[in-house]
Amino acid sequence: MVQLFPFHGYRYNPDKIEQLADVLTQPYDKISADMWRDYLRRHPYNIVRVIKNRNYQEAGQYLKQWIQTGVLKKDASTSFYPYEQTFEIEGQTLSRLGFIGLVSLEDAASAVKGHEKILHEPLQDRLNLIRSTESSEGLVFMLYSDSSRQIEQLLSEFKQNQEPIIQVVDDYQVSHRLWQLSERGHHAQIVEALKSTPLYIADGHHRFQTSLRYFQECTEKGWRTAAVESFDKRIIALFNMQSPGLKILPTHRAIRNLTHFQLAEFLSKLEPYFEVESVVGPPELDLAMQESGVCIGLVAQDNHFYLLRLREKMGNDPSFMPQISGPAKRVDVNVLHEGILSPFLGIGAKELANQEYVDYFRDRNEPIQHLRRGHYQLVFLLNPTTLEQVREISEAGEEMPQKSTDFYPKLLTGLVLMKMEIDKS
Repeated sequence: MVQLFPFHGYRYNPDKIEQLADVLTQPYDKISADMWRDYLRRHPYNIVRVIKNRNYQEAGQYLKQWIQTGVLKKDASTSFYPYEQTFEIEGQTLSRLGFIGLVSLEDAASAVKGHEKILHEPLQDRLNLIRSTESSEGLVFMLYSDSSRQIEQLLSEFKQNQEPIIQVVDDYQVSHRLWQLSERGHHAQIVEALKSTPLYIADGHHRFQTSLRYFQECTEKGWRTAAVESFDKRIIALFNMQSPGLKILPTHRAIRNLTHFQLAEFLSKLEPYFEVESVVGPPELDLAMQESGVCIGLVAQDNHFYLLRLREKMGNDPSFMPQISGPAKRVDVNVLHEGILSPFLGIGAKELANQEYVDYFRDRNEPIQHLRRGHYQLVFLLNPTTLEQVREISEAGEEMPQKSTDFYPKLLTGLVLMKMEIDKS
């Protein structure tokens, strides 16, 4: 059973911050070194000083100081926070409307379902941070399924007569608007409507797993919650799977540092498992990928383009990807990692974690240009994972590699925070 809670959020004080865009960021794991430096330059109170600071003690001190000096102010009323994003993609203008609230961690194993493999290093990094800040800053992007869209209707009706408390456009020209919903009757409707609905993590698996670990730590220490806002809950942003504004983009892979690699030998090894079809160029490859089933695009040096279409019999062959079963066996990114990278190129979980061989790209043309300059040996292009695949794999308790689902656009960090109140006596 899902337990959702409105809460007293902490928000940047408009009396102290002239331009809110100067203090907000993309999610911590999307912040490159250049973006990090830019955020630091933008404002002394930019949230990057907390969420991406390997000096964890300093990160906690920043947050404490900003609260004490009124840079961050606690909202007087318990609230859910309706959150709308409007953006352009592929020539369309889309919007999605959800809300920010807290979810209980006590029944998380049955109520919240994920699909991404958890890596030790980012998990430990987030755990060190939460120990120091005792807060939730980064939103966990979650989904629920409701074809009637009653929550969206409630939120839409509410915001029609209310001014947003936050309105900002990010660096990608995505519009973000936030409202404060303090009416208890609406709270009860939202909680009741979603109490029996499973939640699916779209983005933020490590943040959510960190909260579970910290909840366990606090419980073992005998600490107790001193308010609704505490270690037994996590701040999330919740959106309906049926929203037309939910968009998943593919993340393409570029391969480097392969020793003694021979393209002809590699393709020959793939032949028993894939139909290997040579194509003329990028437009033809794009079209072929759209019209095929489980498939992967391959670009090699000297402008060689191939479509790798999984042979139909492989879906039921226990010798192919033996460690994977169920719906996960029909997901393109799993086929790439477990059916190609690991067995034929020697790039398994350890090599991926060490970041020795694979770089990731959202734009399919960028890695191809780098390959033509000799920076890479191979580029693998992917179709996007579908929402239905995310749901099926989450329900089955199966996993996909990191960067399997790029939900666009990302949720901003710093719109509203949850500061924990803990009784340590």
